Amino acid sequence: MTEQFEADRTYDHVYLVFVDTAGYSTIVLSNPRDRAAHAFDLLRERMRSRIEQLAAERRCARSGVWSWRGDGGFFAVHDDSESVARDVALEAARTFLTLDLLHLRDEFARAGVGGELHLRMAVHKGTIQHTGEGRTGAIHSPDINLAAHLEKATPRDCLAISEDVYRTAGPHAERFALVGSHEGKRVYLMAGDGGPERAAKAWLGSRGLDGGTTVHAYPERPSSEEKARLLDAASEEVLDMGTALRTSSGRLVTTERPARYRDAVLGLLRRGGVYSCYLLDPSSDAAATLSHQYQEDMTRKIKDSLERFGRFKERYGAEAEGLRVYQTDEFPGFSALAVDMRRPDGLILYSSYLMGAGKYGVIERGDMPHHLISPAAGPVFGRIRELAEARGTTGGVERVL
Repeated sequence: MTEQFEADRTYDHVYLVFVDTAGYSTIVLSNPRDRAAHAFDLLRERMRSRIEQLAAERRCARSGVWSWRGDGGFFAVHDDSESVARDVALEAARTFLTLDLLHLRDEFARAGVGGELHLRMAVHKGTIQHTGEGRTGAIHSPDINLAAHLEKATPRDCLAISEDVYRTAGPHAERFALVGSHEGKRVYLMAGDGGPERAAKAWLGSRGLDGGTTVHAYPERPSSEEKARLLDAASEEVLDMGTALRTSSGRLVTTERPARYRDAVLGLLRRGGVYSCYLLDPSSDAAATLSHQYQEDMTRKIKDSLERFGRFKERYGAEAEGLRVYQTDEFPGFSALAVDMRRPDGLILYSSYLMGAGKYGVIERGDMPHHLISPAAGPVFGRIRELAEARGTTGGVERVL
């Protein structure tokens, strides 16, 4: 039987074992509330039992749940002999990830719990203070915060340890691979179903390379409904640029109902916003090159789009005053739908044109990956914005509508 952490006492070299359910939403959405709650209670009890068992075997002085909220929490393990606490924490985390998680999935299946169970686990060590009965310590503690953030950065079904833990990991160290850094500390990772190479790939796949930024990626062009949501968020200006803008112009004159994209454009214009469209000059060399590349009449497609823009403007008259259509003779290399891109809260949805052809055929522009970025993307946003702005100043720009 382990001792309790005493109130108003500071403990050094406490091992903090964080566990979180990476598949939380699928379980909540797939089950009645009581069944989902039972599943997460089972997760907590299995982890508590594993730590309790190992603590008893190694006669570890103190261990137990420090904080738990629904789908995850953390355990604290401490002994006057640090190696004892280390062994309990690391062995419990490793066994839970590689063995208990598999058993839990089987139990969930037998109990009819729907959804996927995946875990993220992290171990860090540091100093904590028990602040009294019924309270679980200073949650703003730097060590607790670092451990919590490390767990959030861990790929699913993996166990991460901080460099502080790795330095004292002893025989456990060989199970972990150095994969990167987080908040100024090196991170070592163990994947639940593979060796060091699997751990490195899991970290890179989840965190990316150093110096990266968050980008929302889509396998193909988002639907008109989704793009209309972007326009709804605009307060001043939308920039729509491409080669022929056949899809955009077609949505403005469609006879289908609901005409969600057209309604969004009209809403922007009625708010006093500007909808600026840039497409290729149908007589340009770039249009001729694309016609050859894609084996299609690019000149005809551009002219059809210009005619549709004209019909839209004629139909809505003064309401469509904010529609501006330009043509240029330079190939842009990418398409973009930019919302208030000069503002601090701007957004840009863009897609690079992949010009590969040959035995694989030509890749349709709508089938290319699309990316949504905000100023939070830093230099990536700045670079794409510069390229989009250049469309309006280079290449013999001429306003045609």
